[in-house]
Amino acid sequence: MKAGMVLGWRVAAMCGALIVALGALGAMAARPAQNIPSPPSTFFGSINDAAGPVKAGLTVEGLIDGKVCSKGGKTERTGNGNAQITVYAVDVDSDSQTPGCGKQGSVVTIKIGDRTAQQTGKWDAGPVQLNITFGDVTPLPIPTFTPTSTGTPKPTVAIGTQTPRPSAASSAVPTLKGGVAGSPAAASSTGGGDGFPIWAIVLIVVVALAVIGGGAGVVIARNHRPDGGGDE
Repeated sequence: MKAGMVLGWRVAAMCGALIVALGALGAMAARPAQNIPSPPSTFFGSINDAAGPVKAGLTVEGLIDGKVCSKGGKTERTGNGNAQITVYAVDVDSDSQTPGCGKQGSVVTIKIGDRTAQQTGKWDAGPVQLNITFGDVTPLPIPTFTPTSTGTPKPTVAIGTQTPRPSAASSAVPTLKGGVAGSPAAASSTGGGDGFPIWAIVLIVVVALAVIGGGAGVVIARNHRPDGGGDE
């Protein structure tokens, strides 16, 4: 009985230690997720001043309840020629990044150089557009740029098409000497370059008929000679 009790206490102690270790591991795994800070809110927009264009390079700050919750904000000039305007961008920290700063819906005030804008915005993780004006002017739209192609367009090549070849019926009819037009078949039938002349064939046939006719006449004349001709 004593040995069994000792074994039971040992098993219970080991189970308890295992439970404590698993609990510690779970707490360690959950701790980094709780410490990940929320992303900042990026305020940006145009600046229009009744006194004239606002220069580039001015410091821009984002304030919440009078507390500066940003760093590194600047003004910049953008656009071409007379269409140039001044814009700004600044990251406003969240409360998890800087205690006492941005929470969902917190009011953000923007300060350009040594002047505080009358317009305010609501803090929200991610980009927030807020156009700013100084004096009796209207907010300026931020210009958008559409890229244009300066290259020469290349001709479009249709794949799978072939240029039809001219058929024999549509080919040009050659003009013979003397101004008489004829077809290629008619021109070749007249004899010439490669074939035997037709007129020579006709001449041979005529001569052959004459020879045969002459021979036949001699035979007939001999057969009709009178019988007494030999006594003379």
